Amino acid sequence: MKKNPYKILSSKVVYKNPWIEVREDEVIRPDGKKGIFGTVDIGEGVTILAVNKNKEVYLIKEFYYALGEYGIQTPSGGIEKDETPLQAAKKELLEEAGVVAKKWIPLGFINALTATVKSPQHLFLALDLEMQAQKEKEIEVIKTTLEKAYKMVIDGEITYAPSCVTILKARDYLNKHSQITQ
Repeated sequence: MKKNPYKILSSKVVYKNPWIEVREDEVIRPDGKKGIFGTVDIGEGVTILAVNKNKEVYLIKEFYYALGEYGIQTPSGGIEKDETPLQAAKKELLEEAGVVAKKWIPLGFINALTATVKSPQHLFLALDLEMQAQKEKEIEVIKTTLEKAYKMVIDGEITYAPSCVTILKARDYLNKHSQITQ
């Protein structure tokens, strides 16, 4: 792996709260000129596609504060310091969709916005589902087919990048393995 082509002259945290850290670095760019580079670290997260034996998936609709609009995505959330990615995925699926899964398949991870945002997302496929009564009240659960969810990604109805990649990877996985155990 190549080493960092930027020379960092100084680095300072310019803003921090429990969810994000904004850093500004004074750098020498690869072209030799001085400049600054800002980054946002929002921590690691998880994104889950829960699929039942009928190839129906559980999506959620919630308000995207930064965009000022509602959006549809897969259940997703952050990983707490004392959690593994799988523990966080189980927690988020229950909290957001009211679903518990007995079978979990890791689908890898992605870095959604690599130029300025550090937020690796661990992707999971959840199978062998059981509905629970518990879920967050402000989140609407949408149950649809896997193919409809795939079409929603292709048509731009689902735009949250980790959800898009999770749906695409889960669909590919299920097509290759051609059956869902439930």
